[in-house]
Amino acid sequence: MIKSCKIIYLLIAFSLINLSISQAQEKSPIEVVKLFDKAYGNPSMDEIANYTTPKFRDNRPKSVWVVDTWKTLKEIKYQRLNSSVIDTKVKGDRAVVVTEAKIKTVVGETSQKDIFYLIKQGERWLIDKLIVTDEEIDINKITL
Repeated sequence: MIKSCKIIYLLIAFSLINLSISQAQEKSPIEVVKLFDKAYGNPSMDEIANYTTPKFRDNRPKSVWVVDTWKTLKEIKYQRLNSSVIDTKVKGDRAVVVTEAKIKTVVGETSQKDIFYLIKQGERWLIDKLIVTDEEIDINKITL
């Protein structure tokens, strides 16, 4: 009986240690942007809402932003065909990640560059702003 209680206590302790370790390993700015790429416009969009600021969501609650954005993306038949990180810059609690992507909508396919501006709140990087362009980007000219 005492031996089985010790085993249970050890299992609980290991579970708590694993939980705290996994929470301590927050995503880098690049990992947040890759998660955004993977989740945006897909059924797992709720997941990325936790990595956005209210400013990014136009001060809408996460759930409202997800529903509104999902509805809009479905209407235009949005698909992200591919994407890759082409540059990144981190300074203190601010970061910029630039991606190159190919998307498809009802009007056809296009290539674009996405400039993600992230801020660090606590230990978590959050997307604060997104600019979509087709111009060349010199990350050294972007101020953080």
